[in-house]
Amino acid sequence: MDDSLPSILQILAGGLLGLISATLAGHFGFRSADRLPGETRWPQCVYCLRPLRWSELLPLFGWVMRAGGTSLPCSCGLRKGLWLQPAAEITGLILGALAVTFAGWSWAIVPLCFGLGLLPAMSVIDLSFGVIPDGLNILLAFFGLLWLEANDGVFMGLITAAGLLGISLLLAVGYSKLRGREMLGLGDVKFFAAAGLWLPIMQVPWFMAMSGMVGAVMGVLWQRAGGGKEFPFAPALCLTLAGCILYQLYSPF
Repeated sequence: MDDSLPSILQILAGGLLGLISATLAGHFGFRSADRLPGETRWPQCVYCLRPLRWSELLPLFGWVMRAGGTSLPCSCGLRKGLWLQPAAEITGLILGALAVTFAGWSWAIVPLCFGLGLLPAMSVIDLSFGVIPDGLNILLAFFGLLWLEANDGVFMGLITAAGLLGISLLLAVGYSKLRGREMLGLGDVKFFAAAGLWLPIMQVPWFMAMSGMVGAVMGVLWQRAGGGKEFPFAPALCLTLAGCILYQLYSPF
């Protein structure tokens, strides 16, 4: 029992890092996607435009402490059932906890937990606005570089990132022209480059194939749910990248 307590606390610490990352990325990322030029970058309610208080930015508690919090209202209470942001926060908590469960605790794992926490936030923002904020792609790349530096060095990661950038640009430009419609947005292209910093080169084919398959399945479900013809690609990319990272931790190459 005594030996298990430190492990439980370490797993909770990893979950807390992922939760904090998902929370802040969600609030500020939503604002970045919704913000017009010249407007403040501070998160605000999209319905009444009231700037959020510090307490409303707290992980999960920012929702629980709102009036009628169980109905997941917006900060002004004009809209209910806003489950995407809390769902992203809970997912970030789970991903951070799984990272420490598989890899064990060390200070080197901090950027990994932060990076994993970004992924659910990026997914829900793309679902809501159809964009991946540049700031979140930059943060994903930054934490990826820190994770590489703490492990095997950055050189091979930069090679993989450059390769994925080239492949995604080819898909965005060439395949889009061939199909006559946009297949990848620039936010997706930047995501591919950032994702390359998290992937060993032997995992790239699997990542490309699985992200396409997951995207196709999600797209069908999205259309049947009445979401329209175009399905945002970030949820499939983020889910696949999270799976790749956790697989590395569980079964290192």
